[in-house]
Amino acid sequence: MKSVDVGTLSNSVCFSFTPSELAKKLYFYPTWCGHFFCTSAYFMKRKTYPPLLVVYVREGLFHVEYRNEVFDAKKGDVVLLDCYEPHYYRAHDGLEFVYMHFDGSNSHEICQYILSQQGPLIRHENNILIGNLLYNMVYFYQSGGVETMFQSSMRIYHVFEYLLAPDSQQYEKDNPVDQAIRYIRSHLAETISLETLAGETNLSTYYFAHIFKEQTGFSPIEFVINARLDQAKVLLVHTTKSVEEIAYEVGYSSASSLTNIFTRKINYSPGQYRNIHRGR
Repeated sequence: MKSVDVGTLSNSVCFSFTPSELAKKLYFYPTWCGHFFCTSAYFMKRKTYPPLLVVYVREGLFHVEYRNEVFDAKKGDVVLLDCYEPHYYRAHDGLEFVYMHFDGSNSHEICQYILSQQGPLIRHENNILIGNLLYNMVYFYQSGGVETMFQSSMRIYHVFEYLLAPDSQQYEKDNPVDQAIRYIRSHLAETISLETLAGETNLSTYYFAHIFKEQTGFSPIEFVINARLDQAKVLLVHTTKSVEEIAYEVGYSSASSLTNIFTRKINYSPGQYRNIHRGR
């Protein structure tokens, strides 16, 4: 559909979607998408608007005022807004961008998390993937494409996937968080402290704990406990070892120590867990 927004050129297109009640209940869902070519007359100012907005700038400058921040997004930038909050954006002459308004499931909570970590202006190596996804979405509907609620939801899921993915350097072999995780998994039977892990990565305990929580969502000690319990689950289901033997193997001093934390975290005793997952 041709856009009739003030300040958009005749080759601009947009598409509107009405989600079903099932989509609202279970999925992410788009409400608008489009590909705009703009003059400086294009703008949008709202106190509130329910959906979220993701924009990829293909050419020119996209001026944004949001959360007391003022910036011009340029070619290759992504802008993410929770439009439920007051927002204002406008075009500079020559602006070209693709966009999607969307909502559903826990999308606002995810958006708020991303905004807290990265802010509304995102410059990430995955931006081009988001740009391609939005461009292909518009082209799909412009070509008469039809898709299921689940397929529409997956488009939005991939936007979040790209926004939340760590930069490539976080995958490098010498990443301190990866080093620590490898150490934890290979030393479960030993005493593992925050100081031990920070020492293994040559970082201060404070900085190590900060980046570990940022990248994994767990404190280092929480991660150690979960790693031990995960290994205990495997041993309970796939071996005939006693709970006491398993306790020593995953770093606990007695069967009762393992049983107490296992029951508290998993809501089953080790014996109950073994019986349930073995089908007996």
